[in-house]
Amino acid sequence: MLNKLFLKLNFGEKLRKNLFAILLISFGGAIIYGLPYFRYDYYDAYLEAYNLNNTQMGVFGSIFGVFGMVSYLFGGYVADRVSVRKLLVYSLVGTGLGGFIHLLPLSFYSLVALYAFWGFSSLFAFWPACVKAVRMLSDSDGQGKAFGIFEGGRGVAAAIAASIAVILFKIGVKSLGIYVGMRYIIVFYSVLTILSGILVHFNMEDEIISSGEKISISDIKNVIKLPAVWIIAIVTFCNYIFTLSLYYFVPYATSLLGMTVTSAAVLAAVKRYISPVSNVGGGVLGDKIGTSNLLFISFIGMALGVTGILLLPLNGTTLVIGAFVFLYILNYLFYQVNYSLSWAMMEEGAIPDKYSGTAVGLISTIGYLPDIFLSLMAGKILDNYPGVAGYRYLFIILISVLLVGAVFVKIWKLHLSKSRTEQREIVGAKSYE
Repeated sequence: MLNKLFLKLNFGEKLRKNLFAILLISFGGAIIYGLPYFRYDYYDAYLEAYNLNNTQMGVFGSIFGVFGMVSYLFGGYVADRVSVRKLLVYSLVGTGLGGFIHLLPLSFYSLVALYAFWGFSSLFAFWPACVKAVRMLSDSDGQGKAFGIFEGGRGVAAAIAASIAVILFKIGVKSLGIYVGMRYIIVFYSVLTILSGILVHFNMEDEIISSGEKISISDIKNVIKLPAVWIIAIVTFCNYIFTLSLYYFVPYATSLLGMTVTSAAVLAAVKRYISPVSNVGGGVLGDKIGTSNLLFISFIGMALGVTGILLLPLNGTTLVIGAFVFLYILNYLFYQVNYSLSWAMMEEGAIPDKYSGTAVGLISTIGYLPDIFLSLMAGKILDNYPGVAGYRYLFIILISVLLVGAVFVKIWKLHLSKSRTEQREIVGAKSYE
């Protein structure tokens, strides 16, 4: 039954053979970020529980991003030389243990140190290892499907975990208050992250997923010279701006549109259930119509969606909240399509397999740079311009960045066209000789 479905969807032999391994990596790739990012789904409650303001909340994101950027730079190189299984296990278990530290009565500066640790434990070589593994475990002509499955699996795992977290939060709040509700969530994500590491340890082969070659220090210069790496990095940068900005739609709805905190948390959990549809469907569609074509459509779709939310009246009616939910889900759908396809660009851009980890590290260093400044910038804007004005400034910046992303996708298409022309000329010259 499954084989017939795989054949119908044009799954290659390599992808069919390694599907379980990809799903295993996908599960770990979702759960590990529950602890560093759950605060966004409970933004107002987190502020209240730990006596924080928007700027302090932004500092957590910035410090997480600073340590993440440094980690990516070296983690990609490590991912090309060290066992993927070991990298995944150490990252998952370490991040989970950090969650138990969060249960202690920490000051603001202690929380800053914890987020710095999470920046290292969950980002260092973990993400480059994930992306490299998925690329190597799938067929060259099915990268869109492979990364669609990877991101779709992450979405399902994150959705289920977030749904359970909402239930635990409500139980904690009902019995003992918001602070206890937060602690229930932290314990849940900590245990799940460590269990994920144990699962990877016992179910993945202890081998380096590579073509057999190990990258050398001198090869890093070759990666830096690849135009494809820099274009993908900028496209990832623009998409990641949306990733982090997406978290501010929930407090916008609760503080200005009249949506309850619990309803917003439910929406944040429910949105993840569309990930399999948008990720896998987007991957299949991207393999058919072209990765860059679908990326362009998604960037434009997100820009229009954010504009729609920006234009909603602030009267708190059921109709307005319904329109917000529709636009929020639509934006999330386009975003998830983009998120998986941006990594499929590596194959489209013919980046050599042996450079996969290092390329991902460099792309991630630039692409995830918003981790350093966006949450702090957003916190400053919201504190300096209270109410609707701050959110309008934030959304206008977001729309502008999405349009820049669309422009760089067009530049990517020109780069591919130029590369193909040069390749044909080289082949033609050799044939003539």
